[in-house]
Amino acid sequence: MKLRDISDIHSGYIARGKIESLAAGSHYLVQAKNVSCDHLTCDTAGLIRFNPNLSRNDQLLEKDDLLFMARGAHNSTIRLGRIPKPALAAACFFVVRISSPVVLPGYLSWYLNQAPVKHYLFQNSGRSVHMPVVRRAVLESTQIPLPPVELQLQIADMNALMFKEMNLLQQLGKKRRELITAACLQTVSDY
Repeated sequence: MKLRDISDIHSGYIARGKIESLAAGSHYLVQAKNVSCDHLTCDTAGLIRFNPNLSRNDQLLEKDDLLFMARGAHNSTIRLGRIPKPALAAACFFVVRISSPVVLPGYLSWYLNQAPVKHYLFQNSGRSVHMPVVRRAVLESTQIPLPPVELQLQIADMNALMFKEMNLLQQLGKKRRELITAACLQTVSDY
């Protein structure tokens, strides 16, 4: 099944000029700097507020929307959890909103980050002067295998546990480095 058959895809907010950060702005904006392509997370604490000039095509973000990074070398997909409202995604993203009851957001986010999709997007993406750009039609045509919902849930849960384990291992490595450094410094302080 193609992605367009199970979701609605729209572009992020296209500013008609420079976006001014305002402490009392009416909307939040998710920008590329707010997402981690390594951890597939969105730092909502770092979102700016601004007053957009909305058009009828602009859609506010919702929980479980997927943000697909359309520009650059890392075309990652991030699933949104809780997000301050009202919020918009920047123009560098496509917002993928699931429209089918037989697709889970965690599964779709996982699949869009896998090697077969990355290869397909790389082969079919446009090459601008400075960076690759994935066209909306190419993203919409991405083939998505749809196993039963129970299997999708297991895959999504396993993926979430893998990221949790990676985070814990990273924290453990940091603590180990601090402990070894402290022990070495204590040893040389006697000289």
